[in-house]
Amino acid sequence: MLSKNRLIRLSASITILTATLIFSVLSATLYSAPRADAQQYIDGPVALVFTYKAMLGKRAAFRELMATQGIAQFERWKAAGDIDSYQALFSSYAASDNPDLFVVLRFRHFTDLGRWQVIEHTYPGGLIQAAQSLAFVETSATADIVSANSIHAPTRSSQYVVLEYDVTALMPKYVSYVQGYVAPQFEGWMKAGILSSYACFTNQNPAGAAWSSFIVLQYKDLASLAAREIVKDKTRSMLATTDPVWKRWSEDKSNIRKEKMTIPAVALP
Repeated sequence: MLSKNRLIRLSASITILTATLIFSVLSATLYSAPRADAQQYIDGPVALVFTYKAMLGKRAAFRELMATQGIAQFERWKAAGDIDSYQALFSSYAASDNPDLFVVLRFRHFTDLGRWQVIEHTYPGGLIQAAQSLAFVETSATADIVSANSIHAPTRSSQYVVLEYDVTALMPKYVSYVQGYVAPQFEGWMKAGILSSYACFTNQNPAGAAWSSFIVLQYKDLASLAAREIVKDKTRSMLATTDPVWKRWSEDKSNIRKEKMTIPAVALP
């Protein structure tokens, strides 16, 4: 029979071993969990998102200039390797409280932003000199790409919707929400034939920013855009019976995000 002292020592050892195991499990969980409050990978892909507002009475001139000389300059930066890709979307309808232009630049590595920082000396926000007297940069943000897919290249018939949100949950929870609830719906819209691509971004520095989450949807055409609510309802009904993860999120999606803007747009040129 074990003595009282040996029993005490054995109990203490078991307690220490248990605590060590718990700490190891928690550490592994923390370090393996997807991150959205910082880059998931060191020097991994990153996006730079700009919004612009035309000066009073200059919207038409700004659009014309960006659709020609502005796009030509972005093409030169892409060819030179300064950016990996770009997307320029002009709002479909004029409104005093909405941006006129959205530009999303993508970079293969975070450190590639260094080359863009040099470009900013002469082209603030990517605006060529002639455009700088027609518009100004409203907001800029570095962003992580949380979820994206594309099945059809843009055409002249493509229609876009830009959505901005304030995220009210912790960012890791929001990332899980996008991957488990939002993205499956977009995939369903693709299968239904109305959506050609989507991209979901989260702001790397959301405190006090204009948006925490930024989503770009590319619809096939105006008819597809008109059918979005009908397709959305059908997709949700389908997911409710086929995707248990989606269904759980649908039952507990409160306090996740707050919608700020939904803006129709078209691609330039």
